[in-house]
Amino acid sequence: MILVARPLISAPAKKGTVQLWVGVFGLDNPTSPTFFLGPTPTTQAPAAPAPDEKLYPIDDGVKNAAEKPLNHQGVFTFARLGAGINHCFRLVANGVEYNLAFVSQPDAVPADGAPLNILLSSCYYQPNGDDKALENAVAHLPSGFKPHLSLMLGDQVYLDVPVIPSWRFSLDGVQKLIGQKYYKNWCSDSLGTGGLQSVLRTAPTACIPDDHEFWNNYPLDQFQLPPLAFVDKQDWSNTAMDLYAGFQLGGPSRTPQDIPGFQRIEVDPLIILMLDTRTRRDEDFKRLMPDDAAMALQKWADDLIQAKQNNSPKVGVLSAGQPLFTKPPGDFSKKYVDADLANYQQFELIEVQLERLASQGIPVVFLTGDVHWSRVCAARHGSQPTPMLYEVICSPSTMIPRSSLADIAMDKLRGKDWPGYPAAPEEKDSPHKFGSRNSFIVSRTTEDNYFQCNGNQIAVLQLTRSGFGLDMKVTFFGVSNDNRLKQPKSTANYLLRFY
Repeated sequence: MILVARPLISAPAKKGTVQLWVGVFGLDNPTSPTFFLGPTPTTQAPAAPAPDEKLYPIDDGVKNAAEKPLNHQGVFTFARLGAGINHCFRLVANGVEYNLAFVSQPDAVPADGAPLNILLSSCYYQPNGDDKALENAVAHLPSGFKPHLSLMLGDQVYLDVPVIPSWRFSLDGVQKLIGQKYYKNWCSDSLGTGGLQSVLRTAPTACIPDDHEFWNNYPLDQFQLPPLAFVDKQDWSNTAMDLYAGFQLGGPSRTPQDIPGFQRIEVDPLIILMLDTRTRRDEDFKRLMPDDAAMALQKWADDLIQAKQNNSPKVGVLSAGQPLFTKPPGDFSKKYVDADLANYQQFELIEVQLERLASQGIPVVFLTGDVHWSRVCAARHGSQPTPMLYEVICSPSTMIPRSSLADIAMDKLRGKDWPGYPAAPEEKDSPHKFGSRNSFIVSRTTEDNYFQCNGNQIAVLQLTRSGFGLDMKVTFFGVSNDNRLKQPKSTANYLLRFY
């Protein structure tokens, strides 16, 4: 039996609590763990989770001879010892013990001039991660960069890559294949392989999905995936949705329609909204997100405006699985290669709210991954003296198999640090305006501190109080065991100001 646990970010309604995602693997009828909690291992005392919280079967097809599921997960909620302090848990279940220590979610950006640190990660391809470079990069972050929160921005698993092992011509085969990939990522330390377990347990974490939680360009057909010709596409989609909900979100089993489409996080003066812009997309390029996400987007913007009117202004942080500042693919590419957010009619909901906030003098930071290169890019609005919208991209943490050997060889000849890795588009291939009315001017100037890098990366976004606003800085850490490649690269300070 394997027992694992990781801290989750608590929603505003659960402020004053800590939440743990707990997994129990390899047992058909596990008892719920016994929990012990204290600020240090020597001061732990029994801790009771909220009533009715329990373990639920994971629908990954792993069963014993009696057809009983062997893998289980659950979310357990505890009274917090305090904000931003050590929480040391000991879990015991069926004779197995697991220890977990982390700093609890803070209520606010520090008032003493220290930064709030948010770890950003996306696009993790486990077969290329057995060197444990990602685990090493997170474990050896300098003390001033230790994360208070971690945001996983999509493609935490690649369920459709490599293609050949995905040739499972039955729903049961697809279910077991998907489940095994999650199991290896979530239990990697316990299994002695590369994976996400140590990253997920570093700080309270929230996850959003993108296409590889299903298959490339989901929900559009992909002809390089033969199982789609043999397995009902909706059945495969529902299976992937079940496992996304079980592993990345946790808690009671839900129908696909009941899986929440957003997560809201509040750390004063931040209101963070993470949107699921993938799981409920349609194939007609209209619907981008579920109804609850669209309503949460409207409320997020309303609350930011109300806070400013009440002389308690907040900075908006928005996150989704793909970038904003892109030229959307054409008709062929959006169907058969990869569609962007901007290919969907409902993207206008995002544009309108961002324009609305900028016109009210409220700065927003947009966080994403997906594209296998990293950058920080600002957009100006009207006559405001500083940019009102910043896009931060951090991708990938561990890339899928790279481009052709010829491209890699040419990059080596050019002296590139990460041969075969894509780079951010050149200015001529990037949009110069953004928004439903093109009211944002996208800036790649040195004045606005445009920054880009490539290769396997994680990032720590740091937010520091400055007067009535915040200063933002992003530091990218190379995910590599090569000392030269893992040297950090930091941006200048970006000013998040109210007008």
